[in-house]
Amino acid sequence: MKINIIKDSILFLIEKKDTPALIKSEINKENYNNSNRIVDLSNVIPDQFLSILNTFTKQNNNKSFVIVTKKNDYNADNLNLVPTIQEAIDFIDLEEMERDIKSL
Repeated sequence: MKINIIKDSILFLIEKKDTPALIKSEINKENYNNSNRIVDLSNVIPDQFLSILNTFTKQNNNKSFVIVTKKNDYNADNLNLVPTIQEAIDFIDLEEMERDIKSL
């Protein structure tokens, strides 16, 4: 797994050697709680990771959680799935604007 910062968000690039347990422990670290998080599953088969990632969408601390995957035919009512990292950034920008408007 590679971790980068992109426009005030933490980007987790998941690689084929990564396990769901590793991803869960890394994403769950306390120092990421106050950041928007993007998980890029483009390099792996997303099925094995989505059930674990689903638990992070329920942690609402006024931050966004977006998953990048080309395969978006999941029954994902509460998952924010987008096909590219740029769209994840755009999605987060829109959610931040919504939160700003609601706080007025």
